[in-house]
Amino acid sequence: MSAPPSQPWQEILQRLRATCEAFDPELAGHQERVSIVAASLAGRLGLPAERVERIRLAAGIHDLGKIGVSRGVLHRNGRLSDKELALVRAHPEIGHRLLEGSEWPEIRCAADVALCHHECWDGSGYPRGLRGKEISLEARVTAIADVFDAMRSQRAYKEAWTDERVITEMKRERGTHFDPDLFDVCFAAVMGG
Repeated sequence: MSAPPSQPWQEILQRLRATCEAFDPELAGHQERVSIVAASLAGRLGLPAERVERIRLAAGIHDLGKIGVSRGVLHRNGRLSDKELALVRAHPEIGHRLLEGSEWPEIRCAADVALCHHECWDGSGYPRGLRGKEISLEARVTAIADVFDAMRSQRAYKEAWTDERVITEMKRERGTHFDPDLFDVCFAAVMGG
């Protein structure tokens, strides 16, 4: 058994992660993998250890809002209806509402990452259509880790992609989905490019 949390916010994050795992073990596994990759990427940027840890924690619950979406919709094998897609696309705002307003910087960071991890560098993302550096560094790092894991993972609607296919596709998204400078550092360091 792990040591008890030393801060109240640590216990809150542990309980939120446990909630995700109870709701959907596949979601919990994805969030854990994204957390590991995001921390690795953040470390390679030369960020202070405290900020790397904050990114790791936030990335570990980036999809918290999916607990507000039916598992039947999340695991649909096939095309989603417009209504179902709108439900899935609401998960960043649901996660943000669950986390916003905290006095703790770790929880505030997690709220931002939950809200902004589907924003795109070119402004084509959601829910707010933020672009460029309007998107926090924490959310931009998490977005790279999130897409990397999602493409490499089997889902109800797709097989897992090979690393080569993931790398090819992610390179295409450099400068549109991903911050190009951040992507270059992360790609060279972690994805072998």
